[in-house]
Amino acid sequence: MPFSLFSATGCMRCRIVKSYMEKNNLAYTEYDFKADGKDEFNAFYRKNRSDIYRGKEGVEFPLIYDGEIVVQGVGMIIAYLMDQKLMDGFVSRSELSHGWVDGLYAAAGDETVSARFVSLVSFLKSSGLQTQIETDGSNAVVLEKLINESLVDKLLFYLRGMPGSYEKITGSAVSESTLSQSLSALEKCPDFKILLELAPFTREGDSTGKQIISPEEAGQAARFVEQATGKKTHPFFIKENIPEDEKEQIGAVNLFKYRTACRRYMVKTDIFREN
Repeated sequence: MPFSLFSATGCMRCRIVKSYMEKNNLAYTEYDFKADGKDEFNAFYRKNRSDIYRGKEGVEFPLIYDGEIVVQGVGMIIAYLMDQKLMDGFVSRSELSHGWVDGLYAAAGDETVSARFVSLVSFLKSSGLQTQIETDGSNAVVLEKLINESLVDKLLFYLRGMPGSYEKITGSAVSESTLSQSLSALEKCPDFKILLELAPFTREGDSTGKQIISPEEAGQAARFVEQATGKKTHPFFIKENIPEDEKEQIGAVNLFKYRTACRRYMVKTDIFREN
């Protein structure tokens, strides 16, 4: 049974998905929402409304349907067709448009899936999209490969604190050498930001509940970046990431104290503001 591909006339991302499917001999029946496939898409949308993302600009195209699963967005679709494991930590829905794609995470994973992730980013890049990659430094080899092959247009490096706190915050351990190796790769990246994320975690042996790293610990994380890279002038930001239902337990957070603690080692430290 061929895939159903729902597209829109003039959609660059739709052309990219069609190109991939044709190169890999994946049969599909196309329904162009802006042409003669409008009725088919409307019927499909009514039936699968809960599985289809609709943003401020309307439904995001393209979408594919294999008879069981709806997959939407160029990155997610290529990941699904290439290796469904890519959708488990490496690729998620893109929030960017106008020639950019994100939702691409240089995450820790087995060697085979990591290699396919690099291939996916390479395909998107060669197809004319600009890429925003995110990392927490846990897969230095993949990050270096992406940067060395000029596959990264913009990088967001989410620093979770010192290496010892990574496992508590993210559930995955990251060694000092791996984190240092990832940070050292930044100089070759054309555009990057380091975001020190203030996210709740539970300290071992502490029964008081969830908390975030202290300003002093944030300063030590900034010091680690200075030591790993040999520079104090990286674009370094404090980013609060505390869910609404946990803010009361965490209490008031003075972001300026964190900024002051970090500026001793990262002199351009500022508080991250969403655009």
